[in-house]
Amino acid sequence: MKMKKLILLPLLFLAFVSLYAEGGDTLIPSARFTKKDYIPKFTATILGRYEYNTNLNKHHFELRHTRIGVTGSVHPMFSYMALVDLTYGGAFSPVAIFAQFKPVKGLSMLIGYDKMPFSSENLLSPYQYYFSDKSFLTQKITAWSDVGGVVAYKWDKVVPFEIKAGVFNSGGFHKQMQFQKNLNYVVRGTFEFVKGLRLSLNYAAVKPEALRTHNADVELAYDWNGLHLEAEYIYKWYNDRLFAPTHAFYGFAFYKIPIEKKWLNHLALGVRYDAITPNCNGKLTDDGAYVLDPYRQRITAGVTLMFVESPFRAGIRLNYEKNFFHKGIPCDQDRLILELITHI
Repeated sequence: MKMKKLILLPLLFLAFVSLYAEGGDTLIPSARFTKKDYIPKFTATILGRYEYNTNLNKHHFELRHTRIGVTGSVHPMFSYMALVDLTYGGAFSPVAIFAQFKPVKGLSMLIGYDKMPFSSENLLSPYQYYFSDKSFLTQKITAWSDVGGVVAYKWDKVVPFEIKAGVFNSGGFHKQMQFQKNLNYVVRGTFEFVKGLRLSLNYAAVKPEALRTHNADVELAYDWNGLHLEAEYIYKWYNDRLFAPTHAFYGFAFYKIPIEKKWLNHLALGVRYDAITPNCNGKLTDDGAYVLDPYRQRITAGVTLMFVESPFRAGIRLNYEKNFFHKGIPCDQDRLILELITHI
């Protein structure tokens, strides 16, 4: 009960702030909304790849993502998004389907299906990735999506910041009609104390099935000219101390080199290290048991050729992933990945 109250406090605070933010400056339809604003905007992302497993001497082609979506507004304060992936994991998958309400500048509230606002890498769209695959931190821990509600407040003066607080179901998209006793809670704060330097603090209490986990996360990112540096660490602990806490970390450098050619926007070089200690996703197997993923580390190096970056995106990415497993577990996942990126 105490945890629920702590999570709900930021929601009440943001609602209170909204009453006075910008002097109660609500949107004015006649002055700020035109017929063009009603027109839906369509988006599509297709990432196709070729993978070669250097340990097993095997390869395959894969449609990694085929995302299509639509966004739009039906009122100065009301907007919507519907985004689905047609081929993720070889099956149809909802990504983000929600309605959003923006009563005053900086404040928003959404209800629907979306990612839980936790971890910067987790919130990126596939065409925004720095590497072909997300880090273990995101893949194994923070890939949470469900039906819920999120309140966010963004301030862009003096010290820019954004705070988000959300409450989500824990049963998944196909069980949203079921009443639930156990919900998931998340709070995220992002601050820019110095231009180009971003600090993010995150907390989430998640209960996929019978086991609740608590996740505390800190992330630093810095942009200077074409250089992007980013590091993130998560500490995950389990109710009743069922397992030892899980630690996950990634750090990477990504450097864009401008190319003065009409047909090529830039070339980018990237290198990343990520690691995760034994981790349980909180879900039961068919036998009613929990499973721990092993301790692993990885080094990823890659080069990206971006032919156009804005307003569309088209590029080619080549990555190599070298994995390191522990305690006698054989490594069979080293991969060379060639990927084509297209987004409108």
